[in-house]
Amino acid sequence: MTSVIFSIGVRLPGEGMGNHAYNTALGLDRHHLLKRAFLMQYHGTGLDPAKVKTCYLIERITFRLSRHTGLNKYVLRDNAFDWWISHQLEPATVFYGWNHLAWWSIRRAKRLGMLTILERANSHPNTYTRLLAEEHKKRGIPYSPYHPLIFKKHLRELEETDYIAVTSEFTRQGLLEEGIDEDRILLTPLGVDPEHFVPLPPDSSIRKGQEANTPERFRVLYVGQICVRKGIPYLLEAWRKLRLRQAELVLVGDVVDDVKDLLARYLHQDETITLLPHTPDPVRAYQNATLFILPSLEDGFGLVVLEAMACGLPVIVTEHTGAKDCVRHAVDGWIIPPYSVESIAETLRYCYDHREKLAVMGTNARQQAEYFSWQRYQEDLVAQIKRITA
Repeated sequence: MTSVIFSIGVRLPGEGMGNHAYNTALGLDRHHLLKRAFLMQYHGTGLDPAKVKTCYLIERITFRLSRHTGLNKYVLRDNAFDWWISHQLEPATVFYGWNHLAWWSIRRAKRLGMLTILERANSHPNTYTRLLAEEHKKRGIPYSPYHPLIFKKHLRELEETDYIAVTSEFTRQGLLEEGIDEDRILLTPLGVDPEHFVPLPPDSSIRKGQEANTPERFRVLYVGQICVRKGIPYLLEAWRKLRLRQAELVLVGDVVDDVKDLLARYLHQDETITLLPHTPDPVRAYQNATLFILPSLEDGFGLVVLEAMACGLPVIVTEHTGAKDCVRHAVDGWIIPPYSVESIAETLRYCYDHREKLAVMGTNARQQAEYFSWQRYQEDLVAQIKRITA
């Protein structure tokens, strides 16, 4: 019988990567494949507690050591976690780890005769670095690449693992371009919880893009880290170019230093742009929007796209956004080129001028999101694992 040891050095459940990893572990457990889950911390209820092993002290000790020594805290934490896992491994069919958290573990697992799967959440490290370095240079913004030790470990893990799990065709193509054999790549698009992310009820006192006692507004929503990688400078420039009446651009998330000054100027000059802080549960933000946009320059997936679609929003994404695999162009959203102010502006203008079509597209988006559920993701991932271990 196939058995899997799953490992990721973060707290579960969590947001973003933590949400993805949690649903991976849940799927393995529900399909009776999970033998052990090694985590930094666990505060959930879905996994069999007898199968979960944590070591939260690693993060506390390494971060404290980093403050005293000046060493990179992520290099310390991730390698300490990886080393700890490598000494805890027990025989199983498969070891399933995450990039930068698994080199020692992969080597140990192979000595134990296990197949190894490495989750790669973003594009190939070379692709990732090139795309972002070029964009920062073009804008005259300092760029902090991967720490050299992190970069080197990423490459070693990708080279030595048997299989690489990815969530999008964008990531898959980047790996192929770097010479990785397509037979080693396991592609499984992510999912969403369609029971939590739901459209605003028809009888709600607050409708999409409309608040109590105010005229209807065209509200464009972005949710996520506010940074160069997510294409924020292009979105801001397109919005300024349009100057739409009764329209609002809402940005929800933490602001990264590489766009902090630029965003401050836009917020000062344009009262139609609203910045809201990060929220762990953006359902209300989705429900009160007209349209969702994620204009990423590099994005391995982008769970927020499926969340927005589940809430009944048409979406605009770029070809460098992994979640484009879930979007049907001109049916429930639009797939546009990256790095293009013109494409963003043209698509937003079309949506603004044809709002009567957005309701139908929002319904289509909801139906598409219902298909891309976490249950489907888990079933597809388990099928992939059973195929390679048969």
